[in-house]
Amino acid sequence: MNLRKNIGIIMMMLGVLLTINQGQNQNEFLKQIQMTFKTYWPLMISFIGIYMISTPRKRR
Repeated sequence: MNLRKNIGIIMMMLGVLLTINQGQNQNEFLKQIQMTFKTYWPLMISFIGIYMISTPRKRR
């Protein structure tokens, strides 16, 4: 898949999630996201690396 398309999908999902969560306490939500990134950032880097290795390169 196209990286631009994937980033667009992620941004759309994040926008919807943040819009839905506006009525609740935002500090708790942002703290939860921050804690998740602090905990799982090595795993996210690994998934990005696997994605980069496994996607075929376009050849002309």
